[in-house]
Amino acid sequence: RLLQTLNTIYFNMSYSQDEAQMYEDLLGFLKADRTDLRVAAIDAVLAVKESEGMAKLIQAGVVPALVKSCSHPDPVGVKALQSLFHLSSNSGSSQAQCVEDLLEAGAMSRLTEICLSSPPTNEKDEDQWKKRINFSTALLANITRTERGSIEIVGRLLPDQAVREVELEPVNPKASMDLLLSRFLSDSFVADEVLIENNENYELEEDADRDSRFQDPYQHFSSVLMNSSQTEAGRKFLLRLKRRKGSSSTCILESILPQLRAKNPTRRRGIAGTIKNCCLETDSAWWLLNELSLTKNILYPLAGPEDLDIDEKRGMDPDLWLEGPDKKREPDRYTRLYLVEALLLLCASGRKSRETLRLARTYVILKLADMVEEDEGVSERINECVQYLRRDEEGTKEGSSDDFVEQSLKALPMSTSAVPIEKINYDDVD
Repeated sequence: RLLQTLNTIYFNMSYSQDEAQMYEDLLGFLKADRTDLRVAAIDAVLAVKESEGMAKLIQAGVVPALVKSCSHPDPVGVKALQSLFHLSSNSGSSQAQCVEDLLEAGAMSRLTEICLSSPPTNEKDEDQWKKRINFSTALLANITRTERGSIEIVGRLLPDQAVREVELEPVNPKASMDLLLSRFLSDSFVADEVLIENNENYELEEDADRDSRFQDPYQHFSSVLMNSSQTEAGRKFLLRLKRRKGSSSTCILESILPQLRAKNPTRRRGIAGTIKNCCLETDSAWWLLNELSLTKNILYPLAGPEDLDIDEKRGMDPDLWLEGPDKKREPDRYTRLYLVEALLLLCASGRKSRETLRLARTYVILKLADMVEEDEGVSERINECVQYLRRDEEGTKEGSSDDFVEQSLKALPMSTSAVPIEKINYDDVD
């Protein structure tokens, strides 16, 4: 009966018995005490590739059963995590239901516990441990893509003090998000010899191949940060100042900015999206630009190997041109898009912000980036940035540029493409 059920699911054949009975049998195998039965049942779930088939599995209630298997010893545990990642990555209409089932089954706490588990002392078990961490953080990223999931992670994993206007007591040092962040920023969990270099073919690779890399097990936490920053509480957590004795104040956003230069493109993409979301806090724009020096961090990945003359370098941060012909521009188009949209949001925060961006010679970097940009959506955003900066230079009345930015940015969260706008003559920009 086990073989008949599993073969039916695997080959997507018509079942001689009632379909409901088939899924009931599968659920029984997923809950079986015997390891071989659980592994065979989970393998059957992994074998389903079609969206319709995955939707039926979710509707049959396999998600709660798989969640309970996540903490089991391998191979059950890692296969259960992989199957949940498989189901939650389904782009069909069942994805929302999968996330709801995960949250109802207590997946958030279970996955966090796995992510914070101690690495094995035995090198033989290290790869399996890294796989468990990688799938767990990837699952957290998929869960937080929804509004409820994003709110859930902020509410469960962030300390109450992280989202208060004024800290009345010290932040709990064992807050889950803080602990996950420390692991994400630690190099001790990353195998240096397999770190991904800036790969020009990154976007051509299959998603499954990218997500199966486990030698950087906490790479997907960058996506968790990006998703959590969709909420106001999440942005406050990232922008909250931490005052330390004998040193200047710092914030979590400042600590993750170096990840924009990480070798792993998954990290760079997630952090770029996090920065963009933080730029939604218009009240923090002056602090982001002048205290955090966010401009140079955003512009560095957009800068390339082009030779600049003296006038173009004047006022520009030296990090943007010191590498000369060895400088490589960010190869991932989504990372470039998020960074350019962050600049758009900063432009929207007011004329003072745009003056700061012009003084940092932002348009010079954008001009050169647009000359070699192959993605139409990124190029349109670049041209919008330059257009906003040019309108201020054209002597328009105070406030007109701000109104223009506000109207143009209304469609920004809806799509990566916009109504085509005229190309900019960069010679007209001072």
